[in-house]
Formats: sequence, C-alpha cells, structure tokens
Amino acid sequence: MQGTPSSVILTQSQLAELEKHAKKWLPNESCAFLLGRGTEQVTVSEVMVVENAEADRVSFAVPADELLKAYKIAEERQLQVTGIFHSHPARPEPSSTDARFMEINPVVWVIYSTTENQFAAWILADSMRQVEIVVR
Repeated sequence: MQGTPSSVILTQSQLAELEKHAKKWLPNESCAFLLGRGTEQVTVSEVMVVENAEADRVSFAVPADELLKAYKIAEERQLQVTGIFHSHPARPEPSSTDARFMEINPVVWVIYSTTENQFAAWILADSMRQVEIVVR
C-alpha cells in the first residue's frame, strides 16, 4: 500500500463477525484477513476468517494455503489485502512479535481484546501508530 492509512472503515456486522470468530477460538488467538481498498482511508469490503495454525494462546500463524487463497480472492475481486486481524488475551495493542511481523506486512492490523472486549487498529510506518476505526 502506498501512503499510510489514518483510518479503517468496518461495518458493525464485520466487527461482530470478527468478535464472534475471536470468541470461538478462545482460549487461543484467532486471525483473519481484511480485504478492501484505500490508502489514506482503508475501507474493508470483506472479512476472510482463517484458522490459527499455531492454535496458541499468545500467538497466531496463518497457514500458507490460506495466505495464498486470501491474495487470490482479493485479486479476483479487484481488492487488496488491506488488513490483518487477530485477537489478544490482553489489551488490544501490538506485541513485540506483532511489531516484527508488521514490518513485513505494512497493512492495518486490527486487534480485538478478548479480555476487554475492545477493538483497536494499528500500523507500523516510521513508528507504531494507532489507526482510527470508523464504524459504518
């Protein structure tokens, strides 16, 4: 993505789907891809939930075939993988592990706290920066 997003637009139903997915995977982290468009303002068109290959309480990994599938679906629908979603059993802030992966995945990262029932979005550009979540 060129430019750094200052906001990410999600619908109430998309947020509900992500929350449900996060709670389904408890006590482990959950993950999903956010497909959409935009640079300054990212609009999520589609949520693609995926399996946490690590099935771990404090980390996640997307199976390689699911990663390829996400990019293929995005291309077919003339969208981009504009975000990565995962849940945390703590505050909705990037961990040091997240920060390392955010360097090679420069998209919006939406994190849902399963302990605080709260969403937050982040991007790592020159520094870690919170991105506004706009609900439509």
